[in-house]
Amino acid sequence: MLRFSVLFYASMLVVVVVASFLLWVVASSIGMIDNLEELIMELFALDSFNFDIGVAFRSTLVAGVLMVLLGSGVNVLMAVFYNLTADVVGGIEVTVVEDD
Repeated sequence: MLRFSVLFYASMLVVVVVASFLLWVVASSIGMIDNLEELIMELFALDSFNFDIGVAFRSTLVAGVLMVLLGSGVNVLMAVFYNLTADVVGGIEVTVVEDD
């Protein structure tokens, strides 16, 4: 369960990071980032405001790694809990009856 969970959550992290990067590149190339920075400067009466892509992606990676570890740990704990409960109760049996 641990191996599967780590691989699943790590692959989801890669998908999110790549998709975020591609969306950032597209938004930057069409000028959307510059327009958003100007809007924030006007709304809050700031002299300057810039998005720092390095800080944003570093934060995303750190949060993603923490979520991979946390999600994998929760999945392992739930699997252990299920196995212990199934041992005590005897498990769940599903019977399919065919009606004529």
